[in-house]
Amino acid sequence: MPTAGAARAWDRENDFEVWPQVPTQTSEPPRNEELQTEIEKAKKILELTNDWDGQGAESYASDTFDRAITFLAAHSDFLKQFGLALPVPHIGAGPNGSIDLHWKSASWELLVNVPADMTKMASFYGDNYGVQKIKGSVDPKTCNPGLAAWLMN
Repeated sequence: MPTAGAARAWDRENDFEVWPQVPTQTSEPPRNEELQTEIEKAKKILELTNDWDGQGAESYASDTFDRAITFLAAHSDFLKQFGLALPVPHIGAGPNGSIDLHWKSASWELLVNVPADMTKMASFYGDNYGVQKIKGSVDPKTCNPGLAAWLMN
C-alpha cells in the first residue's frame, strides 16, 4: 500500500499537488510582548499608597494584581491554542483597591474588575455599541471561553 509520503513525491514529480499540505506548528504560539509591556507598566499601581488620590483611595495589594494577571494569562493561553494573541487591555487602578482590565476598540469594549477581596469573583461588562451587551461575574483564576470569544470581536 502506498504511503502518504510516496503520494506526495509522485505529485511533486508530476508538477502538481492534489492534496494541500497543512503546515505543522513547529514553533511556540505567538508571544504577546505588548501585553508583557503593559503588565510591567501597570506594576506602578503597587507603589500607590493609601489616599494616593487625595480622596481616600486605598492602596493596591500584590495579591489583587496577581489575580488580574492570572486572569490575563488564562485567557492568553486559551487563545494561543488557536494561534491568536490576547488583545492588550489597559490595566488600571480600580475602586476600593481593585484592578481594572479595560479593552476598548472602535466596535466593542470590555471592562473586567478584579476586586481586592480574594473571596469575591471578578465582575465584567461588555458592550459592542448597540447590538449586544454582556455582564456578570467570573472566576479570575480560570479562562471563560465566552469572554475569550468576546475579545475576538
